[in-house]
Amino acid sequence: MITLDFRHNSTKVTGHKCNGCGAGAFPPLSNETEEVFLPMLKRLLIASCLALVPAASMAQGMNVQPAADESQKGPSSTIQLVWQVYLGGFNLGNIGLKTSFTGNGYSAVSKLKTAGVVNSFYEAVIDASSVGLVAGQGLQPTKYNSNTVNEKMSQKVDLTYSNAGIELFAEPAYNTERYPVSPDQKRGTLDPLSGIVQALSGVSRSSAKPCGDTVRVFDGRRRYDIELKFQGNDKLKSDEGYSGPAIRCIVSYKQLAGFKPNINKGRALPTISVWFAQMDSSTGGPVKSFHVPVKIMTETPYGVALGHARKITVDGVQKSN
Repeated sequence: MITLDFRHNSTKVTGHKCNGCGAGAFPPLSNETEEVFLPMLKRLLIASCLALVPAASMAQGMNVQPAADESQKGPSSTIQLVWQVYLGGFNLGNIGLKTSFTGNGYSAVSKLKTAGVVNSFYEAVIDASSVGLVAGQGLQPTKYNSNTVNEKMSQKVDLTYSNAGIELFAEPAYNTERYPVSPDQKRGTLDPLSGIVQALSGVSRSSAKPCGDTVRVFDGRRRYDIELKFQGNDKLKSDEGYSGPAIRCIVSYKQLAGFKPNINKGRALPTISVWFAQMDSSTGGPVKSFHVPVKIMTETPYGVALGHARKITVDGVQKSN
């Protein structure tokens, strides 16, 4: 069983300005902007790879019971992360994630909630969990659940994977006919949380692709790719996070299907810079070293968005400052 527990730190980061914003305030979100804003923040995590929303610090727990089969037996490799996310110098909240690999299987939970000044105009919480199998240089999810609550709505999504395809349950139900995703487009995809887990596990990394393979995601409604490209080696220094060597990767978000036409009005989606650090596991579990996204940065209409891994724990051992 995985239990996720993370704490709040409301530290403000200075040195980045919010273009067009007054001190301590952001402009209110229109319906159109909201459709871009939330996925944009999700992409900061899917850069982990990657696709979830800034999450809040809370002393609350989440439990996921992995499938009881041979794939979940043996020593475990476990990683727990807490990112703090800032936009225009203001704290948006935290992202909490915990993943465990045992035998051929993996289980993951995440807790996400907006916080700080962003809550004055938009507040959202996302709980998500995923279980599945490690298959060669990739992952094969078996079950994904998410629950999103914001000021306007509550949305539950379950994805169940089998040889017959992906079964979707959504409450309220999605209109999947309006902007369809074909069965071929869904084939071989990961849920958003498994996309993050694949990046963390490093299973798709190679000398030719040090940042890992493209992550192909279907979230129940939308189909997109997260492409990672190596940019170089860096040395990071942080007082409240990770300090040490890291590789810098450029993450590009490619919308493929299920999106409202012209949602970005022809504008190119911003790329995301992600710094990954290698952290070894010593438990004898299936993952020998994790590929940890310790810093994330991208430009947004509101200024520079930054994500820092403030807490990194591998197999119960603290790896951050």
